[in-house]
Amino acid sequence: MKTSKHASLLDQHCDYLKHIFRLQQTQSPVSTSALAESLKVAPSTVTDTLKKLSQKGLINYTPYHGITLTPEGERLAVKAIRRHRIVERFLTDMLGFEWHEAHEEALRFETQLSDEVERRLFVALNKPKVCPHGYPIPSKVEDVKVEETTLYSLEPGETAEVISVKDDEPELLQFMASLGIKPGVKIKVVAKDPFKGPLQAVVGRSRRTVGWHLANSIHVRKL
Repeated sequence: MKTSKHASLLDQHCDYLKHIFRLQQTQSPVSTSALAESLKVAPSTVTDTLKKLSQKGLINYTPYHGITLTPEGERLAVKAIRRHRIVERFLTDMLGFEWHEAHEEALRFETQLSDEVERRLFVALNKPKVCPHGYPIPSKVEDVKVEETTLYSLEPGETAEVISVKDDEPELLQFMASLGIKPGVKIKVVAKDPFKGPLQAVVGRSRRTVGWHLANSIHVRKL
């Protein structure tokens, strides 16, 4: 089976490309410290990998001046994001994993899949449009854009539909599920304390208290 010249590199460093892509949406160029924090490693740890990615033409990297993806780096980042989200759907829809388990489990083996296996999984899943956490399954860079409005940005009296939720904190996802907060659910904010205080919201028929951190991890579309 024919493979990309960057296939092995993608297998080794797709996490870097994915994290750079995500951070680049709000901060460009991406600082080394921000990338290290996102990857949960020491800044000194990322330097060697960044040099390798730069040498392969996947990133533009100058020490102390930040990181940006090249067009080829963006293409591979989107490819990695697409595969991750398809695997998450497979884990939840076909293997019965809970949504808070899918992200970490997908990271364990997604790079071992061939393009053909990925394609067949996508078809077997009836070509889903979003992952279990509500993020789009992209085919191109423009598809990855995420709804920017967070639950915490809403004011009392406003109602919104949950579009997506942050997927890399399993405990947070478990707690959201216990509150009934998932993509597609409608939420009405009824009160919000100042200075990053919690907000009160009606989820379904229940009134819930949602803290600042959690509310900023929930992307919504105002209704």
